[in-house]
Amino acid sequence: MAVPSRTPKGAEHGSAPVFFLSYARHHRAPEDKSGTAEDPDRWTLRFFDDLTFEVAELTALPRHARPGFMDRELRVGQEWPRRISEALAVCRVFVPLYTPRYFTSLSCASEWYLFQARQSAHELTSGTRPEAIIPVLWLPMPDTELPPAAQALQFDHHTLGEAYARLGFLQLIRLARFKDEYQLAIHALAREVVRVALSGAPRAAQPVDFTWLRGRFESAEGLFDAARELVRRVGGRTALSLPGRRPLALPPGTAIADKLAAPLTGSLSDSLTDPLTDSRAESAPGPVPVPDRPEGGPHSSADDAVAAYVRAVQAKLTEWFASRPHQIASSDFDDFYFREVHPAAKAALVRHLTPHAPDGPSARPPRLRSLPTAERPQGEAPDVL
Repeated sequence: MAVPSRTPKGAEHGSAPVFFLSYARHHRAPEDKSGTAEDPDRWTLRFFDDLTFEVAELTALPRHARPGFMDRELRVGQEWPRRISEALAVCRVFVPLYTPRYFTSLSCASEWYLFQARQSAHELTSGTRPEAIIPVLWLPMPDTELPPAAQALQFDHHTLGEAYARLGFLQLIRLARFKDEYQLAIHALAREVVRVALSGAPRAAQPVDFTWLRGRFESAEGLFDAARELVRRVGGRTALSLPGRRPLALPPGTAIADKLAAPLTGSLSDSLTDPLTDSRAESAPGPVPVPDRPEGGPHSSADDAVAAYVRAVQAKLTEWFASRPHQIASSDFDDFYFREVHPAAKAALVRHLTPHAPDGPSARPPRLRSLPTAERPQGEAPDVL
């Protein structure tokens, strides 16, 4: 596979990492207060250095540029959450190291989610889906032990060598007899990183504080599920939002949906958070979770009711159109709408508002098709489609 010698965009002067290494960090033993014990992440650090070297050799980056990002490089006194958030917002490729601990780490899940949010935002605004997550087997893991977000990735580990696919990088790097297999695998991985960085990376965005995102979930499983949901929702062209209890899904053409689908000229958090936020969003340093409001309570608004109505209509119509042929009779749609769609949507709306019956007799519900003149009550105007 030929690899161009061009420099990945955004990395000319070391301003943006070509790849972001995401891994489950080990913590030193409590008894090692002096920090003299062997570094538990020493093999991960060596892997990162080797991959960084190989990527640098395959590009035209300046000598001083570091094409990779690993949070271990942060120096004492620097704001490490900000640096990680900035790297996630501009890196070209996301490289997660698969281990059982990785998929139980909230930090790792947050990093994965924010990079996936960039990919989904890119797809929503451009119509093309970038595939810039390159998974690495640090330890062998069967697909059945991976969360759905990871199972959905299309990557053939055998392209990096049979020994790697069977043992993972940790064994290759630790055992001297696999030195040749390790060198071939790390070089093949670097070539894939550079290829994706040049051809399939998502647009850069403004940083989002990943520590804030991590604080909204009690387990990594919820965040990985949210990342998978992003892919599903964007594939159906529904609105994006950071994960919360009240996701907003509106069809294109509404003001809120247009705002979410706008190009990412501002903060990624501005484009991905639920717009139905309270006044604290203006002064808060990051996105503000949407508070749960009691349905029908004094703080419910017409916007909430309309959004609930539209969500219910969209869900019902999506199910119906998926099971119908392209040629749909008007009478079939009329019957379905007033038999199933409208009652469900009305119930969703009523949960947010307290309806009041109008004075006098109730009017006949409108129809989507006119009754023949002979069947129309005397003096009644025809329906308008």
